[in-house]
Amino acid sequence: MFTNILVALKENQPHEPLLELAKKAGPSPARVHLVTLVRVGTEDDEIQRLRRTERSLEEQAKMLTGEGYETTWEASIVAVSAAVDLVRIAATRESDLMVIGLAKRTRVGKALMGSDAQRIMLSAECPVLVRQLHGM
Repeated sequence: MFTNILVALKENQPHEPLLELAKKAGPSPARVHLVTLVRVGTEDDEIQRLRRTERSLEEQAKMLTGEGYETTWEASIVAVSAAVDLVRIAATRESDLMVIGLAKRTRVGKALMGSDAQRIMLSAECPVLVRQLHGM
């Protein structure tokens, strides 16, 4: 079982499937670190989006703490790319597992935009659990 898990949560993805997967991989009292990275330039009000994200992460963390997990969270602006930033955070936190969601995209979409999930899986120092998220 894993004891130090990083869960990458996107703003507009369902969080519950990823949290459930993390809980199965590392039962309480595992450490769970919730991370959401906000991309700048997609909306005029990044600060408001960041604050909403912080409130959401804080609520998720309280729920996990109530279930016996040692929980931390962070919300920040993407510095380099989401993939590079998440791999760096996981290494800094000495995570022994990353849990990420995968939104289904077309081949053209992947070719044009790349795949953060693929970059994470190829460069993370720890195992990565990926969950397909529907309705994206």
